[in-house]
Amino acid sequence: MKRALVSTVAVAAMAAAGLYAGTQYYIGARIGAQVDEWRQRAAAHEQVRVTRLDYDAGLGGGTLHYDLSYRPLPTHPLHALLAEWQPTPELRLQGSLPVEHGPWLGAEGPGLARLEHQLPLPDAARAWLPNYPGQAPLLTLTGVQQWDGSGSLSLQLIDYRGHLAQPGADGRLELALADSHLDARWQPRRQRLQLQGRIGEFSLGLPASAERFSLQQLGLSLDATAAGRHLWLGDGTLALQQLRFSSQEKRFGLQDALISARTEQEQQHLNSHTDILLGGISLPAQQLGPSRLRLTLNRLELAPYQALLQRLARLDARQDAAAEWRQIRPLLEQLLAYRPELDIEELSLSLADPHDTAASATLSYTGSGKLDPEQLPRQLQFAARAQASDAAFQQLLSFMLAEESPGLSIQEQQRLLAASAPQMKALLLQIPFVTQQGGQLQADIVVEHGEVSSHGQAVMSAEELLIASGLGKG
Repeated sequence: MKRALVSTVAVAAMAAAGLYAGTQYYIGARIGAQVDEWRQRAAAHEQVRVTRLDYDAGLGGGTLHYDLSYRPLPTHPLHALLAEWQPTPELRLQGSLPVEHGPWLGAEGPGLARLEHQLPLPDAARAWLPNYPGQAPLLTLTGVQQWDGSGSLSLQLIDYRGHLAQPGADGRLELALADSHLDARWQPRRQRLQLQGRIGEFSLGLPASAERFSLQQLGLSLDATAAGRHLWLGDGTLALQQLRFSSQEKRFGLQDALISARTEQEQQHLNSHTDILLGGISLPAQQLGPSRLRLTLNRLELAPYQALLQRLARLDARQDAAAEWRQIRPLLEQLLAYRPELDIEELSLSLADPHDTAASATLSYTGSGKLDPEQLPRQLQFAARAQASDAAFQQLLSFMLAEESPGLSIQEQQRLLAASAPQMKALLLQIPFVTQQGGQLQADIVVEHGEVSSHGQAVMSAEELLIASGLGKG
């Protein structure tokens, strides 16, 4: 009996060991295949040089070896920056990372594999950050690969409060950076990317001149699906609680800003929607209340739009501008042939009262796609309306006077405003598109079939409007 029990336990232990070894072999093979795929994709990019990227699998874990270099093209802004720091303008990543195998990854739960890496502060940067906390990691990276092929990546940046000093230069900046992290999740089967990022606080100041730039609570959110190269569908949001810039002469502030965008596909064309909401803007001589901008871009045909994006990604500022335009123009004409439309649903400001100044507009192309400067005025349809209360008009004039004559006292500005406001309004009402309706100034303009009208009355031709605005040839 006892011998049989021991035999059973031994068999179970051997089976468990065999199952564990088989599981580890499978996980190692899966990760190795994934690394091979990464290597092939990286090598396909002309800016990336792959010296080594492979994986050594073992029981319970393995080691990822990498030696990668990113060399931005000379036209990329990062190229000039790197060229100032080092002889070869490149970013190089080299080393080895331990990888933990599943099937259980501790706090992350079930999963295929997990890695964690703490990136130290480069020695070359230590002189720039004299208050850096010892050997604390600059960046902590955590990556998790799931059984279904999806993966997540978390980046956590160190908090820093202290000086920012350029070696060999006089003066120091005060730098504060706190609560900065980025979380990303990629689902290859659905080609879906999700991002959540945040900077809790960032400020940079020069005490000697009282100049300071700061922001509070900057957040990024993205949920998008790849619809082709350089093309994503989905939603994105950028939110900011507060942004400030101040100096001895100037001051600017922005509160509660929210930018949201949504791109969606309808059959073979795209529609893009953008909302910009601002809680308030502070200027040296003016405080603006809430503002809104809502616009849509409709009927962007998918194929020519994607071709145009791919060509613009290869735009080279070093090449002859005329030669570049000859390649871009036919792609733009293909896109215009489907007659896209831009609709500004609302543009509003709060000058004296909430949203007391507002405008809306629609611009559409009605031609065949051929870009002919002589025919273009007849191929565009444009309609716009705007209105502002008399109080908003007075407030705008007050702001302009304060900007142009900052040395005047408040009483002098008020007297100048009272004297100039009637004249300014009279000049404004001489424009054929502007009328006074009760306590509001209203503007209306329609451009259609090469003719310009306002409030239902013909005014001039589109060519004459272009000449009057300085955009056409007189």
